[in-house]
Amino acid sequence: MAYVPSGPRNRPSLDPTLALLVADDPRGQARKLLDHVATRCRARGAAVVTVVADDLSTFAGEVPLSRLGVLQRRWKVEAKELRAGRPLTADDCSLLPLMDGKELTGLLLVDGGTGIDMKNPAVIALAAAVKAAREHPGREDAQEESVAGAEIERQRLMAALERHEWNIARVARLMGVTRRTIYLRLRRYKIDRRRVPKTLKVCPPVEGV
Repeated sequence: MAYVPSGPRNRPSLDPTLALLVADDPRGQARKLLDHVATRCRARGAAVVTVVADDLSTFAGEVPLSRLGVLQRRWKVEAKELRAGRPLTADDCSLLPLMDGKELTGLLLVDGGTGIDMKNPAVIALAAAVKAAREHPGREDAQEESVAGAEIERQRLMAALERHEWNIARVARLMGVTRRTIYLRLRRYKIDRRRVPKTLKVCPPVEGV
């Protein structure tokens, strides 16, 4: 693993204004920034992991599992250098520390491509996103819980509709809501209403015919 010069080691803390700009949705902003980095660098993929004590956790982005394995191994060997703010490159993979002053808060992994400089605005913004997520964990957790709750409600609605052959009136009665509420939920979850043909009832034969 090669060391790459990274400039002054006494970096100032992140601009609080920048952290404020990504505070409402730090994970979503990080995904957009990672897409930008991967495109500009012509990389195969990019991801950010957070660093808490000695534990690494995926924050945003996607990279092959093999690269994540490399990341775990390099972290065990090169943690001291990364904590000092020194980026590493090896095997067509770049690992850049995301710093808040002298503190390492995360790592940017870029798989392939032309590489990216520590002073690139996107890298600085990614560090701000990690900082914002650490300072406002409740907001991020609440957002994830909201998404998870909506998905559960959507699945329940779909199951009820399938079970009752998309009979809106029957599903509404069973769920204790109005038909209008069911229609509104269909629109909210972008579910296209299906038309299920009515099952033909077979009449018993008439005796004597």
